[in-house]
Amino acid sequence: MQLTIRSSPDQIAEHGTTFSVSHLLWGTKHAPAVTGSIGYVQEDGFYVEMICEESDPLRRYEGLYAPVYLDSAMEAFFHFPFVGKRKSEPSPYLNLEFNANGALLAQYGYSRTKRTPLSPEECQSLAYEASLCGDFWKVHFRLPLPLLKKIYGITGFQPEDCFSCNFYKISEDPDIEHYSAFSPVLTTTPDFHRPEYFAPVSF
Repeated sequence: MQLTIRSSPDQIAEHGTTFSVSHLLWGTKHAPAVTGSIGYVQEDGFYVEMICEESDPLRRYEGLYAPVYLDSAMEAFFHFPFVGKRKSEPSPYLNLEFNANGALLAQYGYSRTKRTPLSPEECQSLAYEASLCGDFWKVHFRLPLPLLKKIYGITGFQPEDCFSCNFYKISEDPDIEHYSAFSPVLTTTPDFHRPEYFAPVSF
């Protein structure tokens, strides 16, 4: 995946990099179609929009720190290297997970256990919003540089920089259980917390 560095968020809607969450995983026969776009604005952060073709998504949870994967959820995971440390040194990855109510699960850490939740103020800085739109629902959010500076020491990106990410559609509810991904996850059992399968991103 390749991103173009933009000077304004207004340019992302028209010139963002598009993606599709279309790889069905772990026996999934059908998952609601998801498309999205992502862009980076210099000295600001990343802007992401995800759209799911699902007219009545399961949406029981509300608020922060909710297990939205038990509803119908769209998720975005990001993995950045630490600044000023050896590239071989492990760094944490971020998971941002949303349902159609705008409930949010946002954390970072080195594995699927012992993860650190974002504070309410950090969650607010994501400027996220979910909305129902008839036969589809969508989520958009911002991943701001101040948050990346706190976690990784990042203050900006240059054309030679790179990171990795993945985007998912999930429900663990037995009645509608499904899993799909932008970049395939090659494990035998469901596990989105595998940064080794994230897609590389360059500018």
